[in-house]
Amino acid sequence: MRQIVSDSFVSRNGKLAGVYVALRLSSKRPFTYPAMRTMAKDLGISLRQVARALKELEDEEFILVKRNLGRSSVYSLNL
Repeated sequence: MRQIVSDSFVSRNGKLAGVYVALRLSSKRPFTYPAMRTMAKDLGISLRQVARALKELEDEEFILVKRNLGRSSVYSLNL
């Protein structure tokens, strides 16, 4: 989480989404699968902003994304 927050190349929304994903993880469950609509509502940003933030985090290799057609994607931190 510290790496995401301190990275100057990650936008404000990217940092929000990264912290959101990180806070939903645990040692027993190192992945999370919130719907983007849920993330947008919880973070107070638009659905499109969530999509951009997650793409940014994936491009910067902070998170790994497993996409599931018709279902929520699965997110984990790239440690």
